Amino acid sequence: MSVDYDELSVGYEFPVASYELDAALVSRYLKAVDSRGDDHVPPLAVAARALAAMAGWLSLPGGTIHASQEFEFFKLVSVGSTVECRARVTRKLARGGMRMLILQLDVFDQTKERVQSGKATIILPA
Repeated sequence: MSVDYDELSVGYEFPVASYELDAALVSRYLKAVDSRGDDHVPPLAVAARALAAMAGWLSLPGGTIHASQEFEFFKLVSVGSTVECRARVTRKLARGGMRMLILQLDVFDQTKERVQSGKATIILPA
């Protein structure tokens, strides 16, 4: 079930996404960025997975651009941990041929402690 831009409003909360940050996911991420790992999930891998989970709930037409993101990292997450991502719309704009969404993302570990917080800006064609 995906949500279309027109169905969204400021304050809309996407369904909570819960997922495991298993060794296979971390390995694929480390290979993609040509890096080595340890027992912790790279913070940007957690952020990328959170963005992917949120994007799974959006109906994104061709020409959509992930314009920017900013994240604050609070705590490392161990490989094999399950995290929960919460996302909500904080701003929705439509001007001319451009539509824009700003989304707030918060990621929590198994103890419900926040491990990351951030915003993503998405530009969609009109």
